[in-house]
Amino acid sequence: MKIPLYKVIYEKILEQINGGVLAKGDKIPSEKELAEQFGVSRITSKKALDLLAQEQFIERIQGKGSFVADIYGQINNPSSPVKVGEQEIYVNTKPKIGLVISDFSDRFGSTLVKAIEKNVTARNGSLLIKITKENLEGEEKAIQDLLEAGISGIIILPIHGEHYNHKILELVLKKFPVVLVDRYLRGIQIASVVTDNFKATKEATEHLVSLGHQHIAYITAPYEGTTVLEDRLKGYQFAFTKHQLDLNLKYTFESMASDFVLQERCQSEFTSEVERMKQFIVNNPEITAFVVCRYGLAKILLHVIHLLGKKVPEDYSIICFDSPPTDISEPLFTHIAQNEENMGGKSVELLFNQIEGITEVVTEIIDFDIIEGRSTEKLKENI
Repeated sequence: MKIPLYKVIYEKILEQINGGVLAKGDKIPSEKELAEQFGVSRITSKKALDLLAQEQFIERIQGKGSFVADIYGQINNPSSPVKVGEQEIYVNTKPKIGLVISDFSDRFGSTLVKAIEKNVTARNGSLLIKITKENLEGEEKAIQDLLEAGISGIIILPIHGEHYNHKILELVLKKFPVVLVDRYLRGIQIASVVTDNFKATKEATEHLVSLGHQHIAYITAPYEGTTVLEDRLKGYQFAFTKHQLDLNLKYTFESMASDFVLQERCQSEFTSEVERMKQFIVNNPEITAFVVCRYGLAKILLHVIHLLGKKVPEDYSIICFDSPPTDISEPLFTHIAQNEENMGGKSVELLFNQIEGITEVVTEIIDFDIIEGRSTEKLKENI
């Protein structure tokens, strides 16, 4: 028996809703657009939309059009059948969540991704992950690809840089559920989850001061326009003011690139960066300790110190952000350990709040721990 044309349209739209192509709140093509798409009359396309509205799969708003209804509210069990006319169909209400991240490793990110996946699964969702390799165009494409995959919300660990990704701003303007992790945007109302970076570098610097160090340098990736890196620099600087120590602006070394990019660059550029850091240390012989904004830069610094024939912690103390787990009793670097488990859980909570209609914009500040390693010791007195 031939299927009526209005039923063909009806079932095609249901298929798109079931597959996640059309999500809650998405606009359905108009009667005119459907008539042109399927080569039928507007009477036929109207009948298909009327049936979808009657079965509460779509809402028809006068003057605005037709939109996918809140199927989540109609169905408690996502695997239970829904009666449509004389047949039962299964509607997929399992929310798909997107995660965009520049990269992750055992030093930072792996635990965070696992925590996000665990919390999404606990809410009966599925997680789609895109890795951008700190590339702005790659980040934009990742966001677009996830949107086209029919996600209900997105968690983004943005790449560091002076300029915001315009795709993120588009999400905010369209009120699409989005949460940033490890960065917030000044002047932009967007939910964020970040470590207390100001407090972290302040306490890291104070830890070195407590060991007798006063000539403490700061090694940073390019920080302008990257809120968390700016906050880390300010925390380091504030520690000097608090302890009434002289802040020497010469003691701040800005790397030419982030630690991730350094690992991917050609050998000549990497060597050039090492030489710059070596010259910085030679030009400031009074320095006895370093606060480093990233683990990758701390590794480069350690390499440079060894090239100079010096040792850590005998000649220099180092404290940095993040560190990979170790099987030995204590890690190589004394470091600021970010609470990735809490960051992941809180980001999912904020995202699902938005998906469920709670629109309050929140910035969650997550605490941290300073873990003692083998890279710091009390400053030896000159004899």
